[in-house]
Amino acid sequence: MSIHIYYRQSGVVFVTGLIFLLALSLLGITAAKMATIEEKMSGNMRDRMLAMQAAETGLRYAEQHIRDNDPTTNSPKSVEGLSDFDTTCTDGMCYYGSGANAPTVPAWETYCNPACPISYVEGNVFRVDGIAYTAPALPAGVPAPTYLIEGIQKTPPGNILRYYYRITIRAQGAKQGTVVWLQEVFRP
Repeated sequence: MSIHIYYRQSGVVFVTGLIFLLALSLLGITAAKMATIEEKMSGNMRDRMLAMQAAETGLRYAEQHIRDNDPTTNSPKSVEGLSDFDTTCTDGMCYYGSGANAPTVPAWETYCNPACPISYVEGNVFRVDGIAYTAPALPAGVPAPTYLIEGIQKTPPGNILRYYYRITIRAQGAKQGTVVWLQEVFRP
């Protein structure tokens, strides 16, 4: 005699399996979204670093532009004291007058004429005391940075006239919206 005991199945294993499958699916989707977001963040960081490197390169270029003392390397126009500087920033060289404060509105926006600001030129050569500086190439896809030079005239104790130059650089990364501004006061 065989006794068959029939148990009614309630499907608990099936429901539990679906819950685990749903949890694993949500975990996988979340991981994929996080990876995509992290990839975008690293791409933006890379572009920001490209813009920063272009700005630093432009800053060194502007310093060499100011220090250039060889008339045969006169492109862009050489800097001698404050000659060729004016309030309209002709050719990217701004001077607001003796004892005058710089305007509250940035010169970049207000005072630039069509020839302003000055552009970085790859391969351009400056000479300082016979030593040549050649502007390096920028990374592919990065536009040339541009800059302004604002002249500052000071007479510190000892009555020795000194010239300082505030350099403002605008550089862009490979993406159009990534912009870096750097500013430095330079004394050659």
